[in-house]
Amino acid sequence: MSVPPQTPQKKGMSCLGIGGVGCLVIILAFLAAGGFVAYKYGPKIKAAAEEYQRDAASSPDKAAAKLALKFIPDVTIVREDDAAKTITYKTGAAGEEMTMHYDGMTTGKKKPKITNSKGEVIEGGDAAPAPAPTPAPPPQN
Repeated sequence: MSVPPQTPQKKGMSCLGIGGVGCLVIILAFLAAGGFVAYKYGPKIKAAAEEYQRDAASSPDKAAAKLALKFIPDVTIVREDDAAKTITYKTGAAGEEMTMHYDGMTTGKKKPKITNSKGEVIEGGDAAPAPAPTPAPPPQN
């Protein structure tokens, strides 16, 4: 009778142990990245939220319009006219001035009307609706 050969003992961690350590490393990397993002952008978001709360007490439409403009890159607010309910801002590298009419924006009854420096309506407001798409012709068999 022969004795079956003995299997050598395993050395090191099991597959589940290696997978667990790998998952732990990934979780720690996500936590570190989240901490960095909070450190870098937290003060900007907090300042914008505080400014929104101050503005919303007097004019919710104006506060919503300013908040929307603050989070668009390359936009600088030039002036605000509370009587006309407009915000004028510069956009892009060319610095084209545009004016947003924000009256009734938070009620949902009106869209903000945006005009460029030439007086043309760019989007929203009273702009003509886009034409309806034409259906594709039926396939030829």
